[in-house]
Amino acid sequence: MNPSLNKKKLQVAFNDEAWAIIESHTEEANRGFEVGTINYSDVINEMILNSKIDLKALQAKRTDWKRSIRFIVAQENSDIDFAIKTLMDLKSRTSKRTSKSVHLSQEVENG
Repeated sequence: MNPSLNKKKLQVAFNDEAWAIIESHTEEANRGFEVGTINYSDVINEMILNSKIDLKALQAKRTDWKRSIRFIVAQENSDIDFAIKTLMDLKSRTSKRTSKSVHLSQEVENG
């Protein structure tokens, strides 16, 4: 069976930064391409298939800080100073990654 016939549909919400990159790649892929068309799904599928996800950074980005503190404090023998240091390190990594993403999206906009 042809794998391209086995398609799954999923509604996904992209933030403005991600959408700008998707649009940019789609426009670039179609520029001068006269023998076919490349749509958003094509570009997104290629991006997913060719990407390596930093799962730790994703987890840090989506961490609920209050829930994390409650979880750490609820553990027996918890070291509150260690917990605060760990959470601050996670927050720092998330901030650095966000700054890098903003820079990359500005490069895409400036072409």
